[in-house]
Amino acid sequence: MPFYSQTSQPRTRLSLFHRSLVQKEELPLRSLLSDRRITEVLANEGIEFGQDDEAVYTPAVALWALLSQVFFKAEQRSCLAAVVRVAALWLSLGRTVSSTNTGAYCRARRQISGAVLRRISREVAASAEAQAHLQGFSADAGIGPASEYRGGRLIMVDGFTITAADTPENQAAYPQNPAQQPGLGFPILRGVALVCMRSGLLLDAETGPYSGKETGETALFWKLLDTLRPGDVVVADSYYCTYWLLAACRSRDVHVVMRNHHLRDDGPADARHLIKGQCIATWVRPPRPAWMDEATYATMPAAMEVRLVESVNEQAGQRTERITIATTLLDHKLYDDRWLAGLYRGRWRVELDIRAIKVTLGMDILRAKTPEMVQTELWSCLLVYNLLRESMLAAAEAGGRSCRSLSLTATLQMLGNLWVANAVHDFDAGLRKLLLVHQLTIRVGRRPNRNEPRENKRRPKMLKLMTRPRHEPRARPIP
Repeated sequence: MPFYSQTSQPRTRLSLFHRSLVQKEELPLRSLLSDRRITEVLANEGIEFGQDDEAVYTPAVALWALLSQVFFKAEQRSCLAAVVRVAALWLSLGRTVSSTNTGAYCRARRQISGAVLRRISREVAASAEAQAHLQGFSADAGIGPASEYRGGRLIMVDGFTITAADTPENQAAYPQNPAQQPGLGFPILRGVALVCMRSGLLLDAETGPYSGKETGETALFWKLLDTLRPGDVVVADSYYCTYWLLAACRSRDVHVVMRNHHLRDDGPADARHLIKGQCIATWVRPPRPAWMDEATYATMPAAMEVRLVESVNEQAGQRTERITIATTLLDHKLYDDRWLAGLYRGRWRVELDIRAIKVTLGMDILRAKTPEMVQTELWSCLLVYNLLRESMLAAAEAGGRSCRSLSLTATLQMLGNLWVANAVHDFDAGLRKLLLVHQLTIRVGRRPNRNEPRENKRRPKMLKLMTRPRHEPRARPIP
């Protein structure tokens, strides 16, 4: 152990999280990271360590240090930096620090699996959704008529890729892009995320190898179907618009709003005409694909009705874009074309949410050396993201604002700076008021139909790009 206690029992309870997140019982939202709930989750997963009186890295402290790594970037994100934060915590509590060796922390961190963090993250999202009185999309949220739907959740679906440390273990689990030469690439994970359109909460995610059998986005989304609830509406791009996913959603009483797949006819000759630009087409069940077993295929309906809606997107200075939206919401009077167009245009927010997770929270490049720790690092980022969204929901409710108009980065900066200090001291209501004011002051601008090139004016300084495996130049004799 790198520390030892001289006086009283160290603070190892999970009240560390409530303090670090500036949360109190009386707040509108309270994280599920409570002593009782975390204890139950860890017990169900068979995680027990740090039970001795002299133990420093209890599950609470190890989890607190693990999440602290997400609040910081670059050199402040290492295991050594996390150990130093624990040391600062111990010194603030009047304990004696004998060493800052990372061995004890790394051993404790390995016992907190990605499955445990995923379960906590999902429960945080479910709790926040249940407790928050979501006020829909106000005018400054920029999503428009989607606020009118009250039948269930509006869930955006999108895929993403991230890279991991180049180790043999990671390469075996998540092989690099097959087009790259061995030794020049990095292990790649492909993922699919379900994000609430109204709140930005990440409901669940699934990851797998970048390439190989049944590793595509549709296959990963298939594993997430049980997360959906009756009344939900899934909003996705044309890649997900397959007969099997639509049928699987309808079997769960879940509706879809997607762009029609480019291989399907936008106006079939046998379709039933409704009004101008809208028709109801009957999609017939295709032959059983190789990846689907016969029992599942037998549950698929022989035919399915889908409404096809023509949408025209006109923006000043841009070419008019015509798309066809495929939806299982068949009532064209209740869900008209303008409502569907506004809902589908709101789908672009999932791109910003995923970018925030990858860039702002630093999940784009994972540092873990083994597949198990890759999952732990990934889900620690996603858990922190949901905790930030939960805090933003509380601020939005208190300030009468749309949660989509608040800044995730501002919330991250505030809580990150208070992570250690607030774990030690029970600050009064003034600090919570400061956090609320800080969150409400930074307003995310409304920029509809934004069109900017993804380019940088200043070229970043970097080393020469590697074009051959590292062992080859190492083998050359030193001149």
